[in-house]
Amino acid sequence: MIKPLTPQFRSDILESLNKQLEELNSCENNSYVVLQKNAINKFKKLIKSLPDGYPIPVERRNGR
Repeated sequence: MIKPLTPQFRSDILESLNKQLEELNSCENNSYVVLQKNAINKFKKLIKSLPDGYPIPVERRNGR
């Protein structure tokens, strides 16, 4: 399924990424955790830079 990037959808994505960062901040800062934090921060920059209406592929997860 493809959804257009709306301000609300962008906000939902960024909120989800921030929650992941919060969880990682409670972990020991080993190389794996640092790598994940860097990747999430880069992804946040990407999502913030995309124009409204940009097509984003999404898939529904079961159990969430």
